[in-house]
Amino acid sequence: MSNEITGNTAKEKSLDSTHIRSIVVLAMFSFVFLGTEFFYDNRAAEVVDARKVLLYQSVILLASVVGVFMYALIQKKAGNNIVKKVLIASNFVGVFALAGIMFGDESIILLYGIVFFIIWGMTGCCTYHAVAGAYTDRKHLTVTVGISYAVGLFFQYINYNVIGSMTIRLVVFILAVVVIMTIFMVYSDTAYAPEKIEDAEQSTGSKSIAFAFVIVILLMTFIFSELDNIVTLVHAEGGADIGQWPRLFLAISGIAAGLLFDIKDQRFMNQMMYCVTVLSVIAMLVIEFGGAFLIGLIVFYLAAGFFVVYFTTGFINVSYTMKWQSFWAGAGRTINNIGAGIVGVISYVIVKTPGIMAMSVTVILLLVFISIAVFVLESLQKKQYRQYDEEKVMRSSESSSERTEVDFERFADMHGLTGREREVLQKLLISDESIQKIADELYISRASLYRHISSMNEKTGTKSRVGLIQYYYSWHEE
Repeated sequence: MSNEITGNTAKEKSLDSTHIRSIVVLAMFSFVFLGTEFFYDNRAAEVVDARKVLLYQSVILLASVVGVFMYALIQKKAGNNIVKKVLIASNFVGVFALAGIMFGDESIILLYGIVFFIIWGMTGCCTYHAVAGAYTDRKHLTVTVGISYAVGLFFQYINYNVIGSMTIRLVVFILAVVVIMTIFMVYSDTAYAPEKIEDAEQSTGSKSIAFAFVIVILLMTFIFSELDNIVTLVHAEGGADIGQWPRLFLAISGIAAGLLFDIKDQRFMNQMMYCVTVLSVIAMLVIEFGGAFLIGLIVFYLAAGFFVVYFTTGFINVSYTMKWQSFWAGAGRTINNIGAGIVGVISYVIVKTPGIMAMSVTVILLLVFISIAVFVLESLQKKQYRQYDEEKVMRSSESSSERTEVDFERFADMHGLTGREREVLQKLLISDESIQKIADELYISRASLYRHISSMNEKTGTKSRVGLIQYYYSWHEE
């Protein structure tokens, strides 16, 4: 019996093939999306000045938001089969747009970027929606997201630093696209597919949590985007190459976030992310006040990895209680890109760079608002955590009951117990009453009960009622 229980427990704790596919598809998406954004900034820097690179970057990020809404609308109105076909067809166009970014006419590089990132906004939303379909519990979700992010960044680092040919880089990107599309096509009818998520009842509490989480992510994005803009400007002006070894700290932080956020079923995720945000603010102020850029860059990368795992995991969890699940599963990247786009456009429109004091006051005010928003979110999630714990206990109890019933039947079959003997044994296992009392409850005579016990003693090699019960609980199926 204990072998069976141990086996089930081990299975519950391990990552199955569905989760492995989730890691692969998320890693390939991160590699293509972040890698293309990085290459796009480099190409834009060849055509326009550093400040305009920020504008171009903001436009393509906002274009990806359009793609998210397109996917969610098509999926909701037409269903998964149609949206899958649209996605596959659009990615053929996306490959040509990607080639245009790398080799095409520089005068329309912005158009190439808009087309590609609309398509990859759709692909990203489908990716997050599919990953949400692979998880019905919090277990391992943050770890999956963290590992995927790290693997995607590692591929990006290799593609930028090891591969010198732009043509080969393009081929590598295309192969990643093929991997994602293949997974969507081959496994569209399995538990991995988004359609396996049932429609959820959307309560007022769920809406409040979703709204609070949107505010938290948006406010945090303003801080991270401003720091990202500082880094991008330095890179575009040739002051530093941010594609070198410091970028690997993003991968390290992704894995660290996945492991740390998974503690106690993500119970401390909000608090951890808040502390990381404070660290990012310190990094920003260090750079603004003329501190070492490299130190600020490393701190930013360490914090940014935590942020990506945080908003990705958070909105996948939110999607389970929302009716428009296809949108909410990918809302983390969407809200992040909206915030980043807004900050980028504002940075471009403001001709004169704000002074250090003005920037510092703005960042500190944002941190105050984030503190309030995180407190509200934590308060709203307490009820959700209690409900989650109750459901977890209930599932464990039901599973234990099912295993007990199966184990009893196996024991009885193994020892050739008759139907009446099984009934007697079940009564003996749960009752501490006297033999006469048990016989009365079974509507048989005392002598008949002794005969059944004696028969079971003979079949099991035991010598008494107590011995039979002890043997049952210590029994292991051979």
